[in-house]
Amino acid sequence: MSSLTPRRLPIVLTIVALLAAGGLADRAGRPAPAGAREQSPFAMPVAAPTSALSSTWYCAGGTSQLKGFADGWLVLANSEDRTVHVVVTFIPNDPSIRPRHVPVDVKPLSQLTLHDFDYLQAQFVAATVEVRGGGVVAEHFVLGPGGASVAPCASSASDRWYFADGGTTRDATELLALFNPFPEDAIVDLSFTTEAGGIEPEALQALVVPGRGLSVVNVGDHVVRRRAVSVSIVARSGRLVADRIQSYSGSAGRRGLALVLGTPSPGTLWYFPEGLVTKGVVERYQLYNPSDQEAKVELALGLEKGAAEPFDLTVPGGGRITVLANAEGRIPAEVPHSATVRSVNGVGVVVERSIDATKPSPRRGLGSTLGARQSARRWLFAIGLATDTVDEWLVLQNPGTHAATVSVTALADGQQLAIDGLQDVRLAPGRRMAFRLGDHLRRDPLPLLVTSTEPVVAERDLYTVGGLGMSTVMGVPLR
Repeated sequence: MSSLTPRRLPIVLTIVALLAAGGLADRAGRPAPAGAREQSPFAMPVAAPTSALSSTWYCAGGTSQLKGFADGWLVLANSEDRTVHVVVTFIPNDPSIRPRHVPVDVKPLSQLTLHDFDYLQAQFVAATVEVRGGGVVAEHFVLGPGGASVAPCASSASDRWYFADGGTTRDATELLALFNPFPEDAIVDLSFTTEAGGIEPEALQALVVPGRGLSVVNVGDHVVRRRAVSVSIVARSGRLVADRIQSYSGSAGRRGLALVLGTPSPGTLWYFPEGLVTKGVVERYQLYNPSDQEAKVELALGLEKGAAEPFDLTVPGGGRITVLANAEGRIPAEVPHSATVRSVNGVGVVVERSIDATKPSPRRGLGSTLGARQSARRWLFAIGLATDTVDEWLVLQNPGTHAATVSVTALADGQQLAIDGLQDVRLAPGRRMAFRLGDHLRRDPLPLLVTSTEPVVAERDLYTVGGLGMSTVMGVPLR
């Protein structure tokens, strides 16, 4: 086992360099309707405030073996100007292996990275991050032959989780990591909705996720050869956290690796700051309605140039639909856009955006993310770097009716480093902007703090320069 010393960081960041970021110039759009903002504190991960006595993060998915296909890493960022004590507990999917408790201190305004394999070896490993106080954000990433992918850890457990995207075709592997951090067993039912209808595998009804345990389900063992798979995980008893690890081998065209934290509820409003239709890039919006009521949905685009009529969509109860942006004439090629998905009749849906990038695009890989469920004045990204091998982009969307003034700072080993050119930037209502961090500074690592005078939505996109690796993910709001 290696110790927690700064020498780990360059190694980790070299590995993270398999990622890269995509984003483009300012994008136009239209403000969300008044009163449309969904601000549930449990709808997406949210960092505890400074005043909190304690807070906890739950990170469900990742392998922890030599040359694993989705090797797991944990990254913590401390937005406070004081050292924060943290206890990380690594929990294996094998009950014969003891969990490992690792106490660490996260220095003020800095980042700390832990490699799961350095502390516990098992087929799969989850982690609980117990923080003495607030202001700390936990993200994790997986790394393998298909590239690398980042996702936030969960700030709360839930008795249900949903995913809109997924696939079990011959070239695909879809895994669900079900993590129960509590002493009592959780009993869950899993159901799936595909392009061919609904499936409730008998083996996945009343499935036991042991207390303080991790269970991993290979969806392809139960839902065979489906290109579009949405998931509902509902607990009869107990609570848990769910991640999805999706990979495509490249044998049928798609290639990449994506780690996604599920959502604990359907939502009436979803934001996606980034979007682009271009050669070699395929953009899909997956909409899943787990309820028994029909959902009337509007998908509105904010174009950099011009305007596009919104899509009026109907998602049947218990059904799913896919919007392939490349096949829609109203979405012009080479014009960056944002997207806002809103339920018109109040029936919640689950929405994911996936982006596949292959030649002739300079990007390579798979990026998949659920949309942001709220806007906020402060956002934190634990993972990041801007180097010759990694392109990091920050993409902001202002869904409100008032202009926002935005500033971006780096957490730089004990100080907030104001990034030149990204201070007091005006973001007009209904518009979006994208910033290539490498145009403003070169830094490794580069955790980011975004502050705004008005609520905005922040997304970070990472792309490997000249190689395979792509990650698109929303930030974590700071209260």
